[in-house]
Amino acid sequence: MKAPQLITRLLILIGVAACIELFVYANRDANTQAPVEAVHDQHRLPTLNVSHTLKQDDLHLKLNVTGFTFSLENMGKDNRYGEGHVHLYLDGKKVAKIFEPQYVLKDIPPGRHEVVVELAHNNHESYGVQQKLQIDVKP
Repeated sequence: MKAPQLITRLLILIGVAACIELFVYANRDANTQAPVEAVHDQHRLPTLNVSHTLKQDDLHLKLNVTGFTFSLENMGKDNRYGEGHVHLYLDGKKVAKIFEPQYVLKDIPPGRHEVVVELAHNNHESYGVQQKLQIDVKP
């Protein structure tokens, strides 16, 4: 075989090898990106939307959550992302743990109060998702 033919064949082989490597590398990246995005989806913050009504001195709460499941049975156990309970604060003091989407806080003293509703992990750490309300209880 003459040198020009050998060089031509060698160049073709190098080109084919480069194309195969490029194809394998591109597909490997495509396959690894999907799980990474899935991990990010799992760790999106849950959302909380609180609606409330005040009936005399009782505060009725409706908690609309997405990406979050209430779990009494796993409180104090290992965290599972998107699972937990709600901490309820009245004027800075924790007054309840809530495990369902509706709750009534009874016998609130007269006056203006700040209410904070906060999503919590199974181990009680905050998700960093909360809503503050101002209420006025009439005497």
